[in-house]
Amino acid sequence: MAKKKQDTAQAPAEKPAKKSTDDLEKAVAKKMLAAGSQESAAEAEIPDETPEAEVEDKTPTKPGEKFEKKVEVDFWMTNLHGAEIGIYQKERFMAKNRAFSKNLDLIGAIKEEGKPDGMFGVDKDNWHDVPEKDLAQKRMVIKWFNSESVAHLGTIELIVLNSLAASIASDDELPVLKCVIPNYDFLVDLKKEHTRLPKVGEMFACSIKNEKEGKWILVVFDEKRLTVGSDWDVKIGDGARVVAKIDEKVLNIGGKFVVTFLDKDLYKLAPFFKTIILFTMMLRFKKEIMESIGKLRDLVQKGKVKLDLAPEEEKFFWNPRLLRR
Repeated sequence: MAKKKQDTAQAPAEKPAKKSTDDLEKAVAKKMLAAGSQESAAEAEIPDETPEAEVEDKTPTKPGEKFEKKVEVDFWMTNLHGAEIGIYQKERFMAKNRAFSKNLDLIGAIKEEGKPDGMFGVDKDNWHDVPEKDLAQKRMVIKWFNSESVAHLGTIELIVLNSLAASIASDDELPVLKCVIPNYDFLVDLKKEHTRLPKVGEMFACSIKNEKEGKWILVVFDEKRLTVGSDWDVKIGDGARVVAKIDEKVLNIGGKFVVTFLDKDLYKLAPFFKTIILFTMMLRFKKEIMESIGKLRDLVQKGKVKLDLAPEEEKFFWNPRLLRR
């Protein structure tokens, strides 16, 4: 009898185990860490990044009722929150958004009406422990992100060259900053202005375009003296109408500011809202900024330091018309 042929079919090969989302995010973050590339806020605007959705406030306002929305800018105590964030968590943030660079130190959180609504950090390599010979490259850069999606919500940067020029011309420390806001076609130039008596207290100013209405809004930050802490009125137009207030809570551990928005339409205008919050983040570092500009001004006037800007700052001075050619 003929022997029956035995079935020699091989068992299908096992499929490789699928990597988890955490593994993929960690792998991407490690590649970014190895690359060691540093980006300015302007470079971090990524065209293919999914924009953060704007949430419309539909809370009705009764006739005659005053509008008020409170936003807390809460600074952490570094020694309490550093271990809580951890290296791995930071890698995950970096994997989700290239604007979250490896040298970013998370320093605080945003709470809107008491609910967590963002986190922010400072570029430590460009701000902390910069030697005197490189003082022209000491730049304060603060970045703000959504706590869950890690979407980039905005950045405020110190422009050293313009700050130095304005300070030498006025014989006063006049910082110049730029706000970079995703999904907004303009940079916000935010400057401290030189004031005269009888004005007491500092003044900052900027202009913001309401793109829906096609008009520009003049915004003035007016410091209130004879108060405990750093308190400001935010005014528009001729400075007669107060549309927001900034109040420092000096007894808070770590530091905290409360921003109260008083105009519903401006509160809903993303460039205005974000500029106010970014300005408030900067207030924590204002004294250090003034001291750094004053020291650099003295060194430059004495010829003791070379005015060599950081490449990230130089890009703000590029001619946009030439870039289009």
